[in-house]
Amino acid sequence: MPNSSTSYPTPEPAVSVVIPTYNRAPLLGRAIRSVLAQCFEDFEVIVVDDGSTDETAAVVAAFDDPRVSYVRLARNTGAGAARNAGIRLARGKFLAFQDSDDEWLPSKLSRQMSAFARGPEGLGVVYSDMQRVWGDGTTTYLAAPTVLSGRLVGNGVRFYQVCDLGVQSTLIRREWLDAAGHFNEELPALEDLEMFIRLSRLCAFQRLREPLVRYHDTEGLSKDRYAKWVSRKVILRLYYKELLARNPAFLFKEALWLCATWGLAERARREGRQEGLWTNGES
Repeated sequence: MPNSSTSYPTPEPAVSVVIPTYNRAPLLGRAIRSVLAQCFEDFEVIVVDDGSTDETAAVVAAFDDPRVSYVRLARNTGAGAARNAGIRLARGKFLAFQDSDDEWLPSKLSRQMSAFARGPEGLGVVYSDMQRVWGDGTTTYLAAPTVLSGRLVGNGVRFYQVCDLGVQSTLIRREWLDAAGHFNEELPALEDLEMFIRLSRLCAFQRLREPLVRYHDTEGLSKDRYAKWVSRKVILRLYYKELLARNPAFLFKEALWLCATWGLAERARREGRQEGLWTNGES
């Protein structure tokens, strides 16, 4: 069970913002401030500390805002499980997920809530483009994909159509996420991609063609490479029957990629263990 300092001093908010975090105390404050600076103010912020060993709790405690709550998990469980813990505590009819090292532009939630107000009944996800911020401070534009209901593989990207959709750019109607199921905790990475695949079977997605998120490139290379390899293998296993029937060429290409990169993935796993990046249950 988590250790929690969560309290509910306000009525149910329209939006619940879940921020999972693990040992990112120097960056977490920036992410929280960007949420609190939103023009749309009817929200709660749930910071899920995924077993951090740094000053994460102190960073959150420094925010004197009743909309911010904090829950600490007993051990590091991964982003999917941490987000699911936040979802279980969330009270809003809409869910948003901020990454602990990224920033939202002030108009993000207001633009998305307006889109929901104007959109059809079956609209379940409103998302935006992003601005990628590299380590040297340079930026590039990240255009989100156009997500079509029921499609698994995209024509343009020649990969899963939701592959370039950043979870931190989305606002999701709670009822649709509950219907689709939450994040797959078996996946050490790409858990948002797999969840979006399920969501795209049930509801409509709408893209806002403007960058409403500043996505900071801070991932660790070794850990990221191995985690993504494992996750692509799991996702292929989950959807191979559909791919065999509808996209056999993609199925063959993905299986070939997994075979060709197995050695690199194993090397990354070994390097990650030596650097202390992998713990029991996360490898």
